[in-house]
Amino acid sequence: MTGRLLIGAPASGNGKTTITLALMALLTSQGKRVQGFKVGPDYIDPSFHHLVTGRPSYNLDIWMGGEADVRRTFLRHSQDADISLIEGVMGLLDGVSSDANWGSSAHVAELLDCPVLLVLDIHAMARSAAAIVKGFQVLAGDATLAGVILNRVGSARHAAMVQSAIEQETGVPVLGFLRHDESVILPERHLGLVTAEETREDSRRKLDVAGQLLGENLDLDRLWRVAMADEHSELADPLPHWSRPAKRPRVAIAFDRAFNFYYPANLDLLTAMGAELLWFRPTLGERIPLGATHLYLGGGFPEEYVEDLVQHPGMMRDVRDRILSDGLPTLAECGGYMFLGEAIWSHGQRFPMVGAIPMETEMTPSLQELGYRELTVLSDGVFPSGSRFRGHAYHHSKIHRASGLVSAYAVSSARAPMAPEGHSSPTLLAGYSHLYFPSAPEAVRAWLEQGLD
Repeated sequence: MTGRLLIGAPASGNGKTTITLALMALLTSQGKRVQGFKVGPDYIDPSFHHLVTGRPSYNLDIWMGGEADVRRTFLRHSQDADISLIEGVMGLLDGVSSDANWGSSAHVAELLDCPVLLVLDIHAMARSAAAIVKGFQVLAGDATLAGVILNRVGSARHAAMVQSAIEQETGVPVLGFLRHDESVILPERHLGLVTAEETREDSRRKLDVAGQLLGENLDLDRLWRVAMADEHSELADPLPHWSRPAKRPRVAIAFDRAFNFYYPANLDLLTAMGAELLWFRPTLGERIPLGATHLYLGGGFPEEYVEDLVQHPGMMRDVRDRILSDGLPTLAECGGYMFLGEAIWSHGQRFPMVGAIPMETEMTPSLQELGYRELTVLSDGVFPSGSRFRGHAYHHSKIHRASGLVSAYAVSSARAPMAPEGHSSPTLLAGYSHLYFPSAPEAVRAWLEQGLD
């Protein structure tokens, strides 16, 4: 029997990531097998889950994958764990629509029959906290609000006052609290936390301390009872069987401080389709591994490491030649898209990049795009024309100079019902959007079959 908890909050900034990671660190230190999940399309929080638990953390996104994909992903990866901790996204009830809980963390909790722990930032608050909890009780639908953890607590007396009010007015138990402590705060930048890949040792130390601090004021026995409240025996649906091509695809994947945004579900699908994954680190000058038949350049923060990248012109020349001269079937997303351009402009300075795409990108102080999108491939190439993916975009850069770009996708989003994006050629497809491969597996299969002759 395994436990499950979804950790939500009234809004972003209340501390659900801090509490989730502290709880993961605490339970892992006790020898528990902890499986992490993240509601929504985020890459950064799952990378910290992985850092703490040693297990890849999977996204549960109803809009990108659908309810069946969420259930299948959760069941497949939770069954050998002692407890699964699902970190919510934004506020507990925030989803695709403002009129209903669809696509929200509460929707995921209801779908998976998962008790909810509400993280509540009680800085400068006492009895009013009970009103917030009561409101979530009313609006959470069939999701079960099973407990509260208090964050940014001033003192034990402060916590006791709030606990008394919440339990008296709502009946929801307060399971513990975390005092405000500057020493365990993780560094941030414009897309959220600085990634785990960039801050590995320092982050691990801080999270171990956060776990110890939470453990000092947490009713762990009661938390386990909440997590184990209902016995679950569901089995995951088996993965579809994919016939293996006669020649095995070997997909080179950039992974380092600058490029590390990859959905684990995407990598699992490539492996299930018979691909071998070959990793390399562009910021260290590593070249595309010999024998690679495909190239996948994910997102990340190349703008933060332009000075490292420009130290390796041979590596960038090799990437350009493999794409343009050798015709290596290539998919590039967001940071990978920027990397393949002719230059990245950052703080008024131009840094030459690969030069496989006739454009330059410019970093901007303001957010340029945020949100889900549905993408239709415009012409045959890496993916068949008409292939439709679901995905997400979030970036602080824009195309600065471009000539002769051939649009890759027609993009439908909340901001634009249909707009062109990216760049394509017969063997290259690149754009700002991050694709969720399980939304179009047949197209992914077609990509892997390219270049194997």
